[in-house]
Amino acid sequence: MRIPTIAAVVAAALLAGCGGGGSSGPSVPSGGSPSGSQLSTQDVVQSATDAAFGPIADAETDSAVINGSLGNSSAARSAQSLGHGCRNRTTRTVSVSGGSVTVTTNHYFDAACTELESDTVAIYTASGNTATVNRTVTTYNMAELQLGVRKQTYTLTGSTSSGTWTVMSAFYVGTSATPMTQYGHNATLNASAYAATTAGFTNDAKPSINAAYGRQSSVNATVSTDSSGDVTFTGTRNGTEFKGALNGLTISSAPPFTISGGTQLGTSQLNGAVTFDSDGNLEAVALTGTLPGGNTINVTSSVNTSGVVTVSGTITSPTNAPVATFTTDADGNGILTLANGTQLPIVDWHVVWS
Repeated sequence: MRIPTIAAVVAAALLAGCGGGGSSGPSVPSGGSPSGSQLSTQDVVQSATDAAFGPIADAETDSAVINGSLGNSSAARSAQSLGHGCRNRTTRTVSVSGGSVTVTTNHYFDAACTELESDTVAIYTASGNTATVNRTVTTYNMAELQLGVRKQTYTLTGSTSSGTWTVMSAFYVGTSATPMTQYGHNATLNASAYAATTAGFTNDAKPSINAAYGRQSSVNATVSTDSSGDVTFTGTRNGTEFKGALNGLTISSAPPFTISGGTQLGTSQLNGAVTFDSDGNLEAVALTGTLPGGNTINVTSSVNTSGVVTVSGTITSPTNAPVATFTTDADGNGILTLANGTQLPIVDWHVVWS
């Protein structure tokens, strides 16, 4: 499946709605859930995709700090040298005004950089030893319709090779003014050693769901940067999944970030690596993991002859029965297919249930 086709299907799903409720399908034995209860298909899929997409979304967020694309100077180059024309389906402009630096990075469906897929605007300011970056990522389909917006605020201290940063983020599906998801993320990098905590939740007000799902996790990894500026995160991520009433989950106000409210669905562990290039393009993903109730997930990526990256994932039950599969482009836009055939859009690494 070509990536532009995936993006077009996502937009159609968002506009027209998808068949089948998120809670449809058989329950999956939980094994480790409280009181021996059963996890629904939605419970399994939501916790699985939160676990799988978390390392990718965090690596994209953190690689921007390391490669300097937020407007901060990296170890390899200064903000003033970041701008470039069409290259690898990406353009970048940099403007300096007073004490702020604005970096706009556009990703395109086509090699000629004419069909916009996403634009990222990062505004960097510094005061003393602390820097602040307000970053907005907007994704589109090939018909130029807005699929979603991610708004992030970074607080950075130290350097890009030995520093700490905290990111508060919210995701808005389509053109909604109300965030569907929110999360807090804190990371520390010292030489190649990387550690982070993340907590986030999704409020899904669909009548068939009417619930909140959350996840808190910690990661220990190594970070390597090659001569081209590609950044690879390799390590292990341990997480705990939660479910609560709609608007019933909260995130701690300071790191290490944790979830409060609701009940635990179980725990998860993922191992593997994620690589982003110097322009923030996803290059490779290889993740495997165990999920609440003994379910498992496997995420891989492939590159076609034109250099286009496709991400594929499989979620299976403890008895190796299929639960769901998904396919996305490098910006995290695609389709999730449940075992019963129901299809749901994925936008910016978030499943949009309908």
